[in-house]
Amino acid sequence: MARGRRDNDLMDASERIPYERYFEVSMTPEPGQPLHSYEYLRRLTSGVLDEYPTIDAHTHLGRDVDGRSLSLPDLLAELDRFHVDRAVVFPFNDPEQGDDFRVPNERVWAAYEQAPERIVPFMRLNPNGPWEQEYERCRDRGHRGIKLHPRAQHFAIGSSRARELFARAAADQLPVIVHTGFGVEDVADAIGELLAGPNGLTLLLAHSSFIEMNQALRVLGPRSNVYFETSVVPAYDLIEVLTTVDPSRVIFGSDLPYADCYTGIQSLAVMASFAGIGVDRLPDLLGGNLLRILNRRPRTEGSG
Repeated sequence: MARGRRDNDLMDASERIPYERYFEVSMTPEPGQPLHSYEYLRRLTSGVLDEYPTIDAHTHLGRDVDGRSLSLPDLLAELDRFHVDRAVVFPFNDPEQGDDFRVPNERVWAAYEQAPERIVPFMRLNPNGPWEQEYERCRDRGHRGIKLHPRAQHFAIGSSRARELFARAAADQLPVIVHTGFGVEDVADAIGELLAGPNGLTLLLAHSSFIEMNQALRVLGPRSNVYFETSVVPAYDLIEVLTTVDPSRVIFGSDLPYADCYTGIQSLAVMASFAGIGVDRLPDLLGGNLLRILNRRPRTEGSG
């Protein structure tokens, strides 16, 4: 579905969302049931949230230079409110990041030690800094992946320093979630060049590269080692992802605290239905796909 053709009446018949999908009974709350509630999400997902693990791929902990913050108790309260079993957690663009993010990474690890059944710790790194020692420290301790943010840390995906880090992650079977939302440009082509040829890297596109959706789907959609993480993706872009990319490569994320679990689950479930994805695939979208990625690398002692 191309941009500029979002009106159902202007689309070819093969592109249209069948009108009956707009009126699925499960999409309306029962009488007296609050819309913004777990009870509604349970109805919307036909009970999937009760039967299968839900894992949020995109949450932060600590504080950001923009003034946002999230504590472990508040994070867990949000997960509990909507019955999210676990969450990938990494640092904000923390004012205490220094050159290597050691202090914020330590904060994430401390949170994992307090709630090991709920927290999946990811390290955050700056390719422009002395990242190697911090990478090895976090890897050896048991961090399960890496968060990179090209805009916040002012690096290009294709820079030599970033390529070195991506290569280390691939060699160690650590997945990398990279910001592909506001503030980055030409990221799809840069990632396509990075992934040219076999290299073993598993890459999660935070926000599904919605800033250049068509290019991302064209260049990265066919790549089996690229996953589309759905936090704060606009509805018209999310349905493009769901109608183009295999459901085994779409992953739920919330972007806490910039968004919330309810919105992430609700928008993904509704758009999946509009895209014709059966409820039997919801367990994969909401946690199963991410769990398979995390399980590729054997856990070290004490890792989440």
